[in-house]
Amino acid sequence: MAKKKVATKAEREHMSKVASLGCLVCQMPTQLHHIRPIGLGIGMRSSHYQVVPLCREHHTGQFSIHNCKEQFEAMYGTEEELLHRTLKEIKNIEQVNNFFNINKGENQWRSK
Repeated sequence: MAKKKVATKAEREHMSKVASLGCLVCQMPTQLHHIRPIGLGIGMRSSHYQVVPLCREHHTGQFSIHNCKEQFEAMYGTEEELLHRTLKEIKNIEQVNNFFNINKGENQWRSK
């Protein structure tokens, strides 16, 4: 079994953002799936930045990434594709949030 790494504050913040996306398949509440990059040995866990949001059913259920990986990836994409999609969604959300925080009040009507 993989030894758990204690997440740093930055990793916890990242994982919280990922979890807030909802399952990539069905948008239900999530568990975080740590992807397993090629070459990562058995019993080793990947980085806390390499996580994708999956609900319990799609993470560890009967038809899930853990129990039917080949079929799951054929339907929904590889772990790397899911990670890319996750990071892209987080980036898009951050861009929208930054736009509204930075530009707050700039579109107000000015009286003459």
